[in-house]
Amino acid sequence: FGKLTECIQTYSKLFLVQVDNVGSNQMQKIRGGLRGKAEVLMGKNTMIRKCIRDFMVDNEGHPIEQLLPIMKGNIGFVFTNGDLAAIRKSLQAEKTSAAAKVGQFAPDNVNIPAGMTPLDPGQTSFFQAMNIATKITKGAIEIISDVRLVTKGERVSSSAVGLLSKLAMKPFFFSIIVVAVYDDGDVYEASALDLTPTEL
Repeated sequence: FGKLTECIQTYSKLFLVQVDNVGSNQMQKIRGGLRGKAEVLMGKNTMIRKCIRDFMVDNEGHPIEQLLPIMKGNIGFVFTNGDLAAIRKSLQAEKTSAAAKVGQFAPDNVNIPAGMTPLDPGQTSFFQAMNIATKITKGAIEIISDVRLVTKGERVSSSAVGLLSKLAMKPFFFSIIVVAVYDDGDVYEASALDLTPTEL
């Protein structure tokens, strides 16, 4: 509570970030990269909400209250007084690859390119079951044309996970996602940081 209150009083800007699928080792690297420029603060949403409400008792009308309705899911704060665009770039630069898991919502499309695979002809039935056209070339399975295996936003099937595992593919990359920006009392979507001066 003391740390969060201190950050609210010390910093005029912050990112509300989502940390789904971001591991502790990755978080450690992110913290290290931001040292001296920004401060990362994680905690249970119920505790953070209580702390902000307690803060509002003595600081009525403080704009930090605007964050309460959008605090949902696995989130945290990145406080800074620096350049928001540069801090966001630093946050998103730290990515880690990950294998697909059954039932997860795909963060990206996954395409299997046409060409040779390391799999032997005995596994042809696996491809047939998934309606993937193949042929046998030099004792190995060759995929005849590009295949969309997973579609962004849809759940990953067990057969897709099985094939990706056989092909030793880790198709997804996870990083901290900036959900919203708090900038000296204003709250807006992170996409606003991508606007060019001309667009503004």
